[in-house]
Amino acid sequence: MLDGFPLELVDGEASNIPIGWLNDLVSPKNKILVVTVLGVQSTGKSTLLNTMFGVQFAVSSGRCTRGAFMLLIKINEDVRKDFNCDFMVIIDTEGLKSPELAQLDNSHEHDNELATLVVGLSDITIINIAMENSQK
Repeated sequence: MLDGFPLELVDGEASNIPIGWLNDLVSPKNKILVVTVLGVQSTGKSTLLNTMFGVQFAVSSGRCTRGAFMLLIKINEDVRKDFNCDFMVIIDTEGLKSPELAQLDNSHEHDNELATLVVGLSDITIINIAMENSQK
């Protein structure tokens, strides 16, 4: 994770969060800023994070992220005072309103749980909204 590889934070199938290991990666005295992206499936959430932070979350058309994946980024010494943190955690989430999950009776509950989790964990939540150009 410290080498920049995404790690599964929330298992998309079991909704399990193995968070205990995070304490082993960073000292309790370190300040961590958490940034999350949330939005409907196929609105470019992973691409947005890749562009903003120079990271490599998986991208493709359709449902490519299941659950939530996180990346830990160590902040350089020269900008730590500006950011007021030692690390940033970037969280990429699966899309809301997934057609694959729409047929399930509790699909809205899954979306609500995911949204509640990431908003609760985050210092900053980016809501990615698909915009269509209706001009012809």
